[in-house]
Amino acid sequence: MNVRLLRAAILWALALPTGDLVSSSEAGDLYLADGGAWPGRIMLVRDGHAELWFARGERVAEGAVPRIQSLTVLPSGRIVFVSGLDRMLFEIATGGERVVQRGGYLARQVRTGSDGRLYWSGLETPQDGAPLPDGFIYSWDPAANAQRVELTFSQGDVGRDWWGAFDVRDGMIYVGTLAEPARIYDFATPLPRLVATLPIRMSAFRFAADGSLWAADGQGTLFRFPDLGQTEKPEVILDSDTAFVDFAFPAQPRR
Repeated sequence: MNVRLLRAAILWALALPTGDLVSSSEAGDLYLADGGAWPGRIMLVRDGHAELWFARGERVAEGAVPRIQSLTVLPSGRIVFVSGLDRMLFEIATGGERVVQRGGYLARQVRTGSDGRLYWSGLETPQDGAPLPDGFIYSWDPAANAQRVELTFSQGDVGRDWWGAFDVRDGMIYVGTLAEPARIYDFATPLPRLVATLPIRMSAFRFAADGSLWAADGQGTLFRFPDLGQTEKPEVILDSDTAFVDFAFPAQPRR
C-alpha cells in the first residue's frame, strides 16, 4: 500500500470521534458539518454513532476554501454544501465535488425549500471595524437554472448579529442570530418579526417535519424546541464529540 495513503488513512481514523454520540433516540439519521475539520468533512449519525461520510480533498476549485460550514439535502438525496468563506456552492458528486453556483456575497449557509428550490445566505465579512453589512438570501431553481435574490434585510432589524443562519419553511424565510440568547425572526411582514428567543448560543437551526425547531450550538450539542412559545427547557437531542456547526435531515419523500 502506498505509504502516503496509509498515513492519511491512519490520520483520518485517529480523527474520528468514538463512543455513543446520541443522548436521545429521537435523533435518527443526521448529517453533520464538522466546521473544525480542515479539509472539511461530513459525519453521518446512524444508529446512535457517528461515522465519516464525506471528506473534501486538499485540491479544490480555484478560489475555494477546503472546509464545510453548512450543508443541505436536495429532494433527490444529493447534498450541497458551502465553506462559509468563499462564493461557491458545491454538490457532492461521483468521485468528489463539483461547483454548482459561483459569485455573489460569501455563501454562509444552504437550505432546501419544500418546492425543491435551493436557498443560501450571503454575507460579507466586515473589514477594519466596519459594521456587519445587510443580509441576503438567494435562491436557485435547478429546473430553470435561474438564480434570484429572495430577501434583503438590515442588520439593525435583527439585533446586528446575523451571520447567515436561516431556514425556509412552507415558503417562509426565517433568520437567526448567534449570541446567547439566540433569536429567530420571520418575514411575514416587510420588517422581520421576532418569533422565538432561545436560551442558547446558536450556529444553525432547522424546522423538523413535525414543526419543532432544532438548533445547534456549534460546540457539539443539538437541541429541540417543541414549542416556540416555551423555549426555557429544550430537549437535548445530540451530544457529540464533534463540534459540528450545521446539520441536515435525510431527504423526505415528496408529497
